[in-house]
Amino acid sequence: MKSLKKKLAGILAMTMLVGAAASAATPSPAKKAEPKAQTAVAVESVTVNTTADGTATIAKVDTKKKKVTVPTTVKVDGVEYAVTSIAKGAFKGLKKNAVISINTTKSLKVAKKAFKGNTKKVVIKVNKKMSKKELKKFKKALKKAGFQGKVKKALK
Repeated sequence: MKSLKKKLAGILAMTMLVGAAASAATPSPAKKAEPKAQTAVAVESVTVNTTADGTATIAKVDTKKKKVTVPTTVKVDGVEYAVTSIAKGAFKGLKKNAVISINTTKSLKVAKKAFKGNTKKVVIKVNKKMSKKELKKFKKALKKAGFQGKVKKALK
């Protein structure tokens, strides 16, 4: 009985020693890239400013295009930024009959004069899953920004 206890104690000590050595040998996970402050990045037809808190702002849009897609997230140097707002003058001089697709379920903050100019025939399409409360909040922000067109729930 004593020899069995000694063998079990020896086996237990060996497994603990091997386990400790194995955990020390495993490499630590790679460090995530940290968000950088104020970086301007062009994504398709949209220029985005990133911030250190992990958010992004739409700074400028290619106004020559009739269809503009605003991304919900932007990846810069391995860091993903959530698009949360639209800057002043971002959609200034937008073509008539333009369609802006914003596939988000959350409303974006919109700066005053973001839609400076004639925007009566411009249509903004948002995600169908956006709640009524968020849609109302977004429409109110657009109106304050000078947007005069229509907002439709049309994207998946």
